[in-house]
Amino acid sequence: MNRNHMAGLAVGLACLLARGEALALSLDEALSRAARAPEVLSSAAGEAAAEESSKAAGQLPDPRLVLSVDDFMLEGDAQYRFNDSKRMLGVMQEFPAASKREAERQKAKAARAESARMREYAQLAARREVSLLWLELYFLAQKEALLSANANEIKRRQKTSVAALSGGGNPDAALGALLDQQNLDDSIDLLQRDLQLTRARLARWIGPLASTEAASGVLPAWAQNAPTASSGAIVDSPSAPEPGSGTADGAIAEAAVELRASQARVQMAQAELQMAQADKDTDWSMEIGFGQDAMGNAMMMAKVGVSLPLFSGSRQDPRIAAARAKLAGVEAEHDLRKAEFTRQREELLAEEAALDAMLRRLAQETLPLLNRGIALAEAAFSGGGGSADMLIKAREQRIAAQLRAVDLEAARAAARARLHFLQQRGETHHE
Repeated sequence: MNRNHMAGLAVGLACLLARGEALALSLDEALSRAARAPEVLSSAAGEAAAEESSKAAGQLPDPRLVLSVDDFMLEGDAQYRFNDSKRMLGVMQEFPAASKREAERQKAKAARAESARMREYAQLAARREVSLLWLELYFLAQKEALLSANANEIKRRQKTSVAALSGGGNPDAALGALLDQQNLDDSIDLLQRDLQLTRARLARWIGPLASTEAASGVLPAWAQNAPTASSGAIVDSPSAPEPGSGTADGAIAEAAVELRASQARVQMAQAELQMAQADKDTDWSMEIGFGQDAMGNAMMMAKVGVSLPLFSGSRQDPRIAAARAKLAGVEAEHDLRKAEFTRQREELLAEEAALDAMLRRLAQETLPLLNRGIALAEAAFSGGGGSADMLIKAREQRIAAQLRAVDLEAARAAARARLHFLQQRGETHHE
């Protein structure tokens, strides 16, 4: 083989390795692609729109150019003579009350904060859903490996049963092995269905996946350990109170992204109430004009106008009452979200504790017992006092326990993921 062939082979091998790496989907890669989810892009556009709109808040209205003609005669000797009338060119400027302009600025600031927090929440929701679906793929791959190991056990059992049957053994063992193979095939089909459904749901957030693209890498720290201050939970102090205490719940709820978005809606309702109340304040306007009278003499005109909110009972007051009612409703909704936040947090903590206990018991008690059973079955089989069927059945029980361990680990990782993202702190904005 010449040097050119060797170089071509090296390039081809490098391409294959690069393609293999590209088909491995890490959680970081999935989360990076989640930044382009439609909800995230839509919320980012909404934030940009609110930012641009806020620049015009509280500004004076545009001035108006005023052209006027007075004493334009329709009868008499000066009929239709434009030069015999008074002509005026002026500028009029309206000056809304300072309270109205300040209320408009506060509403724009609240709208900007609300859009920013809704963008945070959209990003968080996308990252949460992508993380949960990636975890599903991760643990489904582990179950697939265990089912493959189970398939090897069944094949070994079939060979043993067929050999025993040819020597005059009991045919029940061979029949049982065939039935186990059919049950395994059903389990593999269901697993493949779950993989396809999970991949389809994940593609909804991060775009189409390659046919062989699978979850790879290690679990994130927040999925391996209970959430703490270092893993993203909102507990700022090293000596933070224990979960479940009122002080800890209040601190966590204060900074949680979902509740910050709800609080932003409260601030928006407060700004709308402020604007409705400012409608009762007086506006004024000024108009200045210059022109000529019928004799050609220069003239100047100045006018000042003042609004008279004399009928607030039927105009401004109903709008103020409506704004107050809306604010009360938004505040009640925010309190409801805080209560729901606390409920979800307590449920997730309880679920995580229960799963921890079950996994600990499975690892410390169940699996050692099954391993001991396998050792006894192997010893009995080697001594001629046991059967191969009992040994294989003992190994299958261990694989079933290992599959249950994967299910429990997947459930615990999902609970930790939900708790991690539930407690995510929002960004700090200097507005």
